[in-house]
Amino acid sequence: MDLDFISLVKDKIGDLSKSQQKVAKYILDNFEEALFDTAYQLAQKASVSEATVIRFSYALGFEGYTDMNNAMRTSALRNVKNIVQSIGEKDFFSEVLLSEIDSYIEKQITQGNRAYQYIDFDEFVEICHIIMTKKKILIIGYMDSFGVASELLHVLEKMRKEVYFFRLLYRERDILYEMDEDSLVIAVSFSPHYKYTLDHTKTAKDGGCTVITISDSIINPFNDLSDYSLIFNVNRNKEIDLIDTSPVTRFIFLMMNYIYSHYKESIDKYRNSFERREEIYVE
Repeated sequence: MDLDFISLVKDKIGDLSKSQQKVAKYILDNFEEALFDTAYQLAQKASVSEATVIRFSYALGFEGYTDMNNAMRTSALRNVKNIVQSIGEKDFFSEVLLSEIDSYIEKQITQGNRAYQYIDFDEFVEICHIIMTKKKILIIGYMDSFGVASELLHVLEKMRKEVYFFRLLYRERDILYEMDEDSLVIAVSFSPHYKYTLDHTKTAKDGGCTVITISDSIINPFNDLSDYSLIFNVNRNKEIDLIDTSPVTRFIFLMMNYIYSHYKESIDKYRNSFERREEIYVE
């Protein structure tokens, strides 16, 4: 099908059933995320049945969901190539880069699918609820995990109060011993796991708090401590000993979009509060 996928959806939307239109709206609003969804995941996120997603693909003229998803990826690839070509005409990119863009994007799509294969949507929903309902949150992350942990702090402090990052301020060490059943620890730990992350998480867990672990393996030293886990299958360059955490930070951004869509009223109230403006803004 030569028609751009988004244009196809917009062209057909008037012929779709109401439930199929919900699928269409979700895809139009979240196209880059939807590229990586299975039919089941897309159904969950659009609040429809999996059968509705399949019927939606038929309504667009595809043989099934796989055929439709391939068309979505082809369309995304074509759009990126058009952008690169446009920039390339201004000599920002070489012909070599343009010739390699196909394989590069295909590789990114494949890695994206692998990165999220252990994420369970129902557990994801429960984690989002816990993040927004616990009284306070303490984020712990060192070494290779520091970047993801600090990004998590950055986005969460825009959505709720009492979010702390263990490494930022010395005074926050006292908070570790104040964690109770109404508190949440988010431990970010990628292999090789840093001893102090584990020790601090144990201390907080002893206080009765809930623990969510963000890690890169289903087998990790936090298993006995964790109430919930977000496990990402990420790549590590062994030659230079660097881990690619970009799928994790991308997922955090998507998770915050989900949280905002479901807790909009409380988040807007917090964002507009005098207390928050006084804490983080300087006139």
